[in-house]
Formats: sequence, C-alpha cells, structure tokens
Amino acid sequence: MEINAGVQKNRVMVPLVIVFCIITALLIMGKKQLSQWGVDPMLVIIGNMLLFAVSLSSLLLYQRAMAHPTTIGFLRNTYSGLFLKLLVCIIAIMIYVILVKEHVNKQGIIACIFLYFLYSLLEMRSLMQWNKARRNA
Repeated sequence: MEINAGVQKNRVMVPLVIVFCIITALLIMGKKQLSQWGVDPMLVIIGNMLLFAVSLSSLLLYQRAMAHPTTIGFLRNTYSGLFLKLLVCIIAIMIYVILVKEHVNKQGIIACIFLYFLYSLLEMRSLMQWNKARRNA
C-alpha cells in the first residue's frame, strides 16, 4: 500500500513533465519564427525552465496541503506554494529588467505569462485528479 501511494503521489507530476518537454522542443525548433515575431527565444526558454521548476515545487506543497490533517497545515502549505511562485516570478522579472535595462522584450514576457497560466492550470488539474484518486482508493 505504501509503495502504491508513493507511485500515485509521483504520478501527479507527469503532466507537467510532458508539457515541459513539448514546450521546450517547440521553442527550440521555433527559434527562428519566434525571432521573426519579435519574441526573444532564450527569454521564453529560460522562463519555461524556471516556471517548470517552481511549478513542481509548488505542486508538491499543494499536495502536502491537500493531505494535511489540520486546517492550519493546509493553509500554511497552500500559501507557501502561492508565495513561492509569486516571489520567484517577481525576482526573475526584476533580474531580467535590471540586466537588459532598456531592451526589455515585452512579447517574451507576455509569452512567459501565458506559460505561467498554463502551468498553473496543469497544477490544479493534476492536483484535483490526484485528490480524487486518493479519496477513492
């Protein structure tokens, strides 16, 4: 039973990993097209990697929150996941703006915002499916 729970817990990450691999492959293959559209491909690739890493981390915190027996534990883990994503994204944007100063690529930032929403939707969908399977088990 314990091994099954561990496998089920890790299975929640699979959709994020698959989407990350697909998006990374598309970004690498479409570098020329992105450049023609005025999007900095490296900005979006780095943003994708950062968002993937922070989404996995927050997903683990959300999972712990859903499994926590107390309300305060649930809230602590949920807010930690939200705050982690927000803080990492704000720091990344600040570092980017400081490094490139007047050459900020707005289209690239908008593409990263789209990826943020995509990863957030995948997190919630995976989490809800995991919670449903956990309750039915």
